Amino acid sequence: MRSGGARAIQIRLSQTIIEERRQEASPMVVRGNLPIEIDEILVNLKEYLLTGDEGDKIAKIILFGSYARKTATPGSDVDILIVTLDGRDVESTLLDRVYAFMVAHGVPIEAIVLSIHQFFPPMDYFLHNVMQYGVEVYSMEKGEIKKAVVEDISSLAEEYLDSAKEVLERGRIRLAIDAAYNAAELAAKALILLKQDDLPGSHGGVVSLFGQLYGKTKEVDPELGRKLNRALKLRNEARYRPGALLTKEDAYGVVELAEAFLKILTQKLSGAKMEEG
Repeated sequence: MRSGGARAIQIRLSQTIIEERRQEASPMVVRGNLPIEIDEILVNLKEYLLTGDEGDKIAKIILFGSYARKTATPGSDVDILIVTLDGRDVESTLLDRVYAFMVAHGVPIEAIVLSIHQFFPPMDYFLHNVMQYGVEVYSMEKGEIKKAVVEDISSLAEEYLDSAKEVLERGRIRLAIDAAYNAAELAAKALILLKQDDLPGSHGGVVSLFGQLYGKTKEVDPELGRKLNRALKLRNEARYRPGALLTKEDAYGVVELAEAFLKILTQKLSGAKMEEG
């Protein structure tokens, strides 16, 4: 099963155990191409996962593969994608629970666990394809998912900004510009996600869309978008041009820009929390 570059762990119950469990169970009834037990299996699996200790960290459960395409036959694996708010921390626990469910029910399941950052927005063909034909078994409220994503992006932007300041103190101008631009762009991405679901796939696309959503509407000072565009040029020179003449003033300017973006993002997030309260 392909994962399209996304980090994934696949687990499969051995064929011997599966066959033993099937022999104990009643024969699978087939309606057309689909075994009718699949709906019951999905309901039971969903409830089993959501009632576990990590249930509140599950953002989505999606059925894909042959069952979602309606081409399954008796013996087909049940392919499940589990999207979590923190994939790395909860991955092992969830995979263990899927394994326990397989043993208990005699169902051949292949599970992939991804963090929400690998899934939202989908950045590779595998995930895009799953989004097109997959069957959503469970999902958190969309607002909750976006909130978690935006808050994590904000934290990452803060980390890049801190790193930019640290290396600038040591006179590493190129690294400071690069890290500070990353902080500013991450904050811009988070601000974009507050207004829509998709992100551009290029740096220039992020700069352009931020300008359209925030600068053109005067929601923020339009100069902020122009500064981000100039900072992108500096970042490219810092990263790719050995002979570029870059100054501490250039680096301080990008650091200040990142601080301005993060200040706006913090205000937006605080306003959203007040509205929820």
